[in-house]
Amino acid sequence: MYTTYTMETRDGRRMLGAGDLSPLLGVSRQQVKELAEQAWFPAPMIRLSRGDVWKMGDIAQMASETGRTLDYPAFAAHLAARRERQRANPILRGLI
Repeated sequence: MYTTYTMETRDGRRMLGAGDLSPLLGVSRQQVKELAEQAWFPAPMIRLSRGDVWKMGDIAQMASETGRTLDYPAFAAHLAARRERQRANPILRGLI
């Protein structure tokens, strides 16, 4: 199962799961999985039980090399919506 999983490394590099790549690439999570099987798609930085995680830099380089356009406004909206859901949910905020 692919899920939304975003984190930053200690040096500030952003890591993205399929749920975050979906709006950035303009495809569904299932299509991210299918793209990840292609030889030209970057290998994940790490494989977790919840799904693969890629470095943002590798995705940006792949987009540059293949001519794929990354949808940064959709990605920003996705992250803002997730932050709002977390803010509004007392369980995610650690209040319960």
